[in-house]
Amino acid sequence: MTLIAAQPTSEQASHFARLAQIASDQFFQHLFGSRAGAVLESMFLLRDNDNSHRYTTFLHQDDRIAGMLHGYPAADARRHAARSNWLYLRYAAWQMPRMLALGFLLRDLLDFLGDNLHDGDFYVAMLAIDQPYRGRGHSKILIQECERLAHERGCARLTLDVDERNHIARAAYARAGFEQRAQSKKVKLEGECFGLLRLVKPIAPNAAPPAPAM
Repeated sequence: MTLIAAQPTSEQASHFARLAQIASDQFFQHLFGSRAGAVLESMFLLRDNDNSHRYTTFLHQDDRIAGMLHGYPAADARRHAARSNWLYLRYAAWQMPRMLALGFLLRDLLDFLGDNLHDGDFYVAMLAIDQPYRGRGHSKILIQECERLAHERGCARLTLDVDERNHIARAAYARAGFEQRAQSKKVKLEGECFGLLRLVKPIAPNAAPPAPAM
């Protein structure tokens, strides 16, 4: 298997949109409805936004994309936050009322996502493994790549948010050395009540992690 930095191609954009929706537990479908895939593809092809190809690494196996890592330094997120928000509003188009209503319902989660991030953090926004490739240790490979990228960019720790109901992901991150540091308020959406957990993993400042085993 190989790790490949994403390029702004329509084929990769399609893979990104599919895996991003898996990684986000269908959040983008809630936000954009049937246009979620098209919105994610469009943002992937651009540079300065949260969903840009610049921050994506694909895991290839058997000539197929088996998984994806999407992450960036927190300082980058702050720098292009205004453009990311503008793009979300632009692509929302006629679904703007739906998006604003959802934003109000999820305001505590959205505020939580932006809180407690420091310039020395590398934020793991999305990590997804395609269904046929799960259970093979691929998540460990992508987390190792997170550490390498974070060290390369001078970051001191990995930071991510996970749905508190996702016990499989929580266990995997715990095995990888992540610890819980904060918890969001709970919100209710479509009859379900849930919240997010902020997990962090410090990175040794003077020791570059090894390249992921292939």
